[in-house]
Amino acid sequence: MTDSEAKIHVLDAAYKPFPTFAEWMSRTSVDTVRWDRYNAALQDRQRVSGEALKRARETVKRAAALDTGAIEGLYEVDRGFTFSVAFETAAWEVELAKKGENVRPLFEAQLHAYDYVLDLATKAEPISEAAIRVLHEVVCKAQATYRVMTAVGPQEHELVKGRYKALPNHVRTRDGVDHSYAPVDVTPAEMQRLVEEMRSDGFLAVHPVLQAAYAHYGLVVIHPFADGNGRVARALASAFTYRAISMPIMILSEHKNAYLDSLEAADSGNFQDFANFMFRRSIDTMTLVGDSIRGALVPTAAESLAAINGIPARSGKHGEQQIDEGGTRLLSALTRAIEKELAAVRIGKVQGKSGVAPGGHRTYLPSHRPSQNIGQHLYIELLSVQPSRLPQVSLPPAVVKTEYDLFVPLEDKGGEEYLLKDRDGSDEILIPVEDAIPIISGTLQIRLELFAQRVVAELLANLGLEVDRANERLR
Repeated sequence: MTDSEAKIHVLDAAYKPFPTFAEWMSRTSVDTVRWDRYNAALQDRQRVSGEALKRARETVKRAAALDTGAIEGLYEVDRGFTFSVAFETAAWEVELAKKGENVRPLFEAQLHAYDYVLDLATKAEPISEAAIRVLHEVVCKAQATYRVMTAVGPQEHELVKGRYKALPNHVRTRDGVDHSYAPVDVTPAEMQRLVEEMRSDGFLAVHPVLQAAYAHYGLVVIHPFADGNGRVARALASAFTYRAISMPIMILSEHKNAYLDSLEAADSGNFQDFANFMFRRSIDTMTLVGDSIRGALVPTAAESLAAINGIPARSGKHGEQQIDEGGTRLLSALTRAIEKELAAVRIGKVQGKSGVAPGGHRTYLPSHRPSQNIGQHLYIELLSVQPSRLPQVSLPPAVVKTEYDLFVPLEDKGGEEYLLKDRDGSDEILIPVEDAIPIISGTLQIRLELFAQRVVAELLANLGLEVDRANERLR
């Protein structure tokens, strides 16, 4: 036996099988109250506009599909790039092309994988080994080879799609430690056992997040394919959230370290950490979709600008100081996002300003308090220098403004969300505190940009009405 064969024998022997679902359930739980709160808010949004919901789901799917490849190191992304591709902004295809000629085919294959999973979820059939093998074939369609470490160095091997591995695929972790996956000869039996667990009455009866986390973890423990196991696991997990909330779990590249940490914790028997991670990513998905729907229900900034300028329109865990610091960080990030939007609409007769000021809270909430104890509020103001249709007449400018008070959760009330509430009581958003502590998360950054787009667009629409009223008075 060669040294290499001996090493593989040792690693094969060190394989630790994934837990039974009964064992998994005995060590995990999910915050159903919080889940139901976010899900109820999402359901309210969904009843407003079916088309907006469809676009929002597509955005989340594109973000998940793009970043699943980045997590595996197939290419690199950043927040701006993910945002551009997910929302299909004007230059997204150009930006995607800059990443290399192989990136778009990989992205499209990953998109098709999420479509395949949605189809599985819609049919509501139990997951089968055949379905998982097809999923691997779909998600890896654009990948011809994979890298293998050999005695003479790294080599490229052909990636056989839709079949279980024929060679050991043990890996060296981030810490330089060898990690064992299922031996080749054990893999078919382990995959059969995983599918049987996912078809059990106990599994089918539990919360979708626990289903998603278990299915994902079981598959990555086995690592049944030569390559692409992470992408398959993330898509497979989304089958269960698709069934529950009609959308995938959005795991972004920036979550990679927390993602791997939670998987390593599960390897040590702490399954709850990974369940918590999957729960948070599910909440991310619901909040992003909800915010996208809200933003889609107002005229775009371009439409309102055209009207105003007389141009025909085209068809618990954190202390009070941490909580306050996170709130200040949240307002700063939101102000930057709003300033970015205002910079784009300060055109022609339109001017605008925004900022954060102390004090001013007018509402008492038993579960929240003013931030920094004195309160902080965000103000945004737009004005049109003069009515658009009669420039020869000098009138006071049309002005519209809005103000949002920031409330932070009271520690002794167990609150977990910041509350941003406008002063007339018509608009509010909840923001999980962990999205602003210790830094603004990528998901929150996207939410803030969506919020800024919506609020500025709403103000522009209202400003257009004010301009119309002024013009009417002159007739």
